[in-house]
Amino acid sequence: MQQKAEKRARKFRKQARLLEQAQKDRSVCEDIVEYRRQQWVKAIRERDHKQDQMSQLARERETVQECLVQVTRERNTALRVSENRRQGWEMHRIQSLEWENYL
Repeated sequence: MQQKAEKRARKFRKQARLLEQAQKDRSVCEDIVEYRRQQWVKAIRERDHKQDQMSQLARERETVQECLVQVTRERNTALRVSENRRQGWEMHRIQSLEWENYL
C-alpha cells in the first residue's frame, strides 16, 4: 500500500512539474505575444504619423503652388505694364521727334 502511495505521489509530482513547466512556457509565450503586439502598435502609430506628415506636406505644396501661380500672374502683369510703358515712351519720343522736325 505504501509503494502504491509513493508511486502515486511520484506521478503527481511529475504532473505538477509538467504543469509548472507548461505554465512557464505559457507565460513566456504571453510575454512574446505582448512584445509583438507593442511593436505592431508602435509601427501603426509611426505609419499614422508619417501619413499625417505627408498630408501636411501635400497641403503645404498646394499652398506654395497657389502662391507661385499668383506671383507668376503678378510678374506677367508687371511685364505687360512695363512693355506698355516702354511702348508709350517710344511713341512719345517718336511724336516728339516728329514735332521737332515739323517745327
